[in-house]
Amino acid sequence: MPPPPPYGHGHGYAHGPLPYPPPPMRPPTTPAMWAHLGALLTLVAGSSMCCIGWALAWVTPLVIRSNQHNKHDPFIRHHAAQAINYGITTAIVGLLAVAGYVGGLVSLAAHDDGGPGWLPVVGFGLLALAVLHLLAGLILCIVGSTKANGGQWWSYPKFFALPFVRG
Repeated sequence: MPPPPPYGHGHGYAHGPLPYPPPPMRPPTTPAMWAHLGALLTLVAGSSMCCIGWALAWVTPLVIRSNQHNKHDPFIRHHAAQAINYGITTAIVGLLAVAGYVGGLVSLAAHDDGGPGWLPVVGFGLLALAVLHLLAGLILCIVGSTKANGGQWWSYPKFFALPFVRG
């Protein structure tokens, strides 16, 4: 005859309550959030320290997208691609603004015969558009990071992030 089961585990006794099921899977939002915040921080810190942040805002999102842990996650790839597109577009707008500003200054310095012509107006107009693009882009980076942290799919408006990289 087999030995009796241990006390409390005999026949007719339940094994206790069932454990709770695991929480539902949520997309990893932290790297996606840091793709947007990295572009924002590179833009702000780089522009305030050495005036090249506008040209390097795409670097941090590219590093996050290229990380081995993030390569196969479509959510992270999407948000990193959006931030890369924003960084590349910001670099293009910054280059146009610098070229227009320098062209405007050269045109102002070169004209001694009364009127400087139309080049300074275009150059300083490009600079004003670049400043507006930068200010609106800062707000959009914050919106993108909060959407990514909330697990939502979000894209920049096309004017602020031309689609160079696909998610």
